[in-house]
Amino acid sequence: MSRHVFVRIAKKEDMEQFVAWSIQTENNLLDPDVIKYPSTFIYCAFDENGPIAYCPVQQPLFMEFLAINPEASPERVAMALKELTQAVITKCTEKESGEVYFLCTDEQTIEYAKRQQFAEMPWRVLRIKISELEKKHDKL
Repeated sequence: MSRHVFVRIAKKEDMEQFVAWSIQTENNLLDPDVIKYPSTFIYCAFDENGPIAYCPVQQPLFMEFLAINPEASPERVAMALKELTQAVITKCTEKESGEVYFLCTDEQTIEYAKRQQFAEMPWRVLRIKISELEKKHDKL
């Protein structure tokens, strides 16, 4: 058995297998809407025996945080979040992205965000910072 696993874009002929595996795989958090987003693509990891796994990759927009004027009233902050959310949704339609994510820990802001159609996610969020993948070495 080869130790090599490669990745390619899934082909049309992979789609039947992709759908079957998506349905059969437990706890994969399948969201059929993601496949419909025009900016979504599907990777296929494979070896000499064929496909091992498929991974749909969507391209959502991510509202990272809010930098709030400490003198702003809660009402003005709420209005700002509403307008920022609308602007990000507009950008999603331009980029053909299907979702917006918003990181937040402030309970009052979370409650307001829910009123702006954000849904609290039941899963933990993981990330990779590409800039931290390669260790920086001090030059001597």
